[in-house]
Amino acid sequence: MVDQQVAEGSYEEALADLGTRLTRLKTQRGKPSLRKIEARAKTLFGKTTSLPLGTQSAAFNGKHVSIDTLMLIVRTLMSWDEYGEECVPPDRRARELDEWRTWWTAAVALQSRRSTALLTPVSSERPDHDGAVDRVHPEGDSTPSPPPLRMRDKYGLPLVEGSRAVYCLAFSPDGRCLAAGGADGTIQLWDTTTARSGGEAKPLGAPLTGHMGPVYGVHFSQDGRYLATCGADGTVRLWDTYSREPVGDPLTGHDGPVHAVTFRGNGSRVVAAGADGTIRQWLTYSLKPYSTPLDGQGTPMIALATPGSDLAAGDANGHVKLWTQDSGEPTRFLEGYGPVFAMADSSCTLAVGHASGAVYVGDTRHEDAAKVLTLSPPGSAVYAVAMLPGSSRLVAAGSHDGTLRVWAQEDDTGPFVAALHQGPIFAVAFSPDGTFVATAGADGDVQLRNFSVELLGEALHGQRAFALPTAAARPTAPRTTLPAEGDHPQPEEPLATSAVHYALRRGHHVALPPLVCPHSVRAVVFSPDGRLLATGADDGSVQLWDPLTREPVGTRLTQRGGMVRALVFSPDSRLLAAVQAGRPVQLWDTATHELVGELPAPTGSIRAAAFSHDGEVLATGGIDSAVRLWAPATQQAVREPLIGHGSPIESLAISPGGLLVAVERGNRAWMWDMAAWELAPANNSLQPLLSAGPSITAMALSPDGRILALGGLMEGVRLCHLQTRQRTWTVVTGSRVPKVLAPKALAFSPDQTWLAVGGDEHSVWLLRTDGGDGAGAELTGHCDTVRAVAFSPDSSLVATASDDRLVRLWAVPRDRSPEPDTRQTS
Repeated sequence: MVDQQVAEGSYEEALADLGTRLTRLKTQRGKPSLRKIEARAKTLFGKTTSLPLGTQSAAFNGKHVSIDTLMLIVRTLMSWDEYGEECVPPDRRARELDEWRTWWTAAVALQSRRSTALLTPVSSERPDHDGAVDRVHPEGDSTPSPPPLRMRDKYGLPLVEGSRAVYCLAFSPDGRCLAAGGADGTIQLWDTTTARSGGEAKPLGAPLTGHMGPVYGVHFSQDGRYLATCGADGTVRLWDTYSREPVGDPLTGHDGPVHAVTFRGNGSRVVAAGADGTIRQWLTYSLKPYSTPLDGQGTPMIALATPGSDLAAGDANGHVKLWTQDSGEPTRFLEGYGPVFAMADSSCTLAVGHASGAVYVGDTRHEDAAKVLTLSPPGSAVYAVAMLPGSSRLVAAGSHDGTLRVWAQEDDTGPFVAALHQGPIFAVAFSPDGTFVATAGADGDVQLRNFSVELLGEALHGQRAFALPTAAARPTAPRTTLPAEGDHPQPEEPLATSAVHYALRRGHHVALPPLVCPHSVRAVVFSPDGRLLATGADDGSVQLWDPLTREPVGTRLTQRGGMVRALVFSPDSRLLAAVQAGRPVQLWDTATHELVGELPAPTGSIRAAAFSHDGEVLATGGIDSAVRLWAPATQQAVREPLIGHGSPIESLAISPGGLLVAVERGNRAWMWDMAAWELAPANNSLQPLLSAGPSITAMALSPDGRILALGGLMEGVRLCHLQTRQRTWTVVTGSRVPKVLAPKALAFSPDQTWLAVGGDEHSVWLLRTDGGDGAGAELTGHCDTVRAVAFSPDSSLVATASDDRLVRLWAVPRDRSPEPDTRQTS
């Protein structure tokens, strides 16, 4: 039970009493020095355990420390007996620690009791944020005025009533939008495209509203579709950047303000850090909590970053904790120079800004000490850091004194200093292409400036300064004439990037490094949102990949088993259906990588599957010559099977209009109109579509459902126009395109410009299907049969899978190539 004196005293008295008890315990256990306590804690609880001398001194002198810090000090002191000899410390759940938790909880309760005064912030008319506000007392009342209590932001600075402060900035991945979150609880989106031509950035509609307090964090998803925000109201909100409407209900769970938010796992998870010392994660698509919260040991978390595949969090005790992918406990601790106020990352490089004014940069893959950059002026805390996207060459920091400092790490120059704001700078962000730098701070201004800096001579503290010209003073880039046909372009980007762009503009494909798989690859498919690439091998394994980094995403979904015959994503990319020989069709959640259901194979092996375009129906076909329709949500059949004519179903496709096309082994293709389902509910027979020669070896349906591409043993590749329901073929040959015998894989590009053809020839041909210039190109590199081809949703990449255990990615040309010959046959 809490002592009556403590319960009735003030918050300061409760802390003082706790400090007295702690000092008494220290005396009873041999009165070890602070350094001895620090060393003993590291010996007992690991080298990563931190008990700085300043933190210990604060606890013994009756200052506030976190519950975890208090328990660490108490357990360490109890590792000595009354004679000062070392002994076994109590377990963290030992009952003898309960009274210490009770005393600490009582003190915190007294602090919250007085928090009602926080509803009356400091008046904005008083420029002195630390000055006292006089209270009016009745005449004759000589009671002294207690000190006023003020709202404070995540940096511990007073929040003035009516504050215009802007705490966070973020550019969209394409650089066209800038999001700014302010103390008024709103998020303003800005159109930055006009700034590139020398104009002013324009607001995109009205501000986003919903937070009931200052907004501390904004972050765009990797595809730019979503914007995540967090704030002092303890919530995380997700917004649709196209409609600028909230997505679902606010994400809750934090006990107190949420200080930082970011996306993780290729955008599949929202991650937020709060004042309660926890890091919580939610699935982006379902908004459901992901795993258990990560424990930051009770210390308020202020900053987040994602260097490489790790998650980094900076806390108020000056520590940076690192979690590897899907780990529940921090694997490393980095000690810093005071509370961590800001972090930024580029690849595996992490930049950290501290309340002391220090900024340090280090590679999280190495244990070497981080490089400490030049300190800001004494007492000028660093509230914001940013790194040049795609490079760790430049590091920018915004300070309490309103200056922006930039370091060039390669040649150790800088910092270059520019005084930009009348007050602290709370946010700094580079545009994705590095052209612009945006800053914001306590003065409420959001400044967008061209980062073509000019050195102006001597500046503060004898350092060189640079000026970032305002939009009005920004020089206009001189106009240059377009290069003549065949001339080299004049790039303003790295030569390698320009060479790739030039090759694509000239109609040449560009090969990217391949994905190496342990076995022959039988299936490959992009998710409709372009974030994932799925591969299936003949050993039954299914793996998800990031098509941008070409790295695996998580572990294999399936282990070894029957050969993977087909993979298909649902239209919303949330589900992946895996068809394996001799096994039920498995449905996997692409965000959590969990198996959510199985579709049975009643009379034999399933060989093909296809989702309807609304995602409400999944069709499967197998060796029993029947097509079954399932509801993916319930894994139940939605009607009787559609009966074929005795041969196994090898391929399935469903057009946007609801026409289901099934190709059986042999020479026949069948159809069934799903749109006429209600008109003829008793019709359970597949209708003949066409007979296509000796044998069909591959099939693809165009995205608009109007053209059916078939590959056969004798006729190569043929196109059938389904809207005419006539057996009319367009055969593409041409001098550069041989007749591909027995194609094993066909795929249309989503823009219907290309048809990719792969087979036993080890090459993949890109054939024009839109009537444009050129027969396309031959993609060479595989050394065995090509089994599967797939285009990315934007038609810019094609993936090819082969028995040589490689999945190759190719950048697809857009324009010019020689014109093919076409001929009509019946």
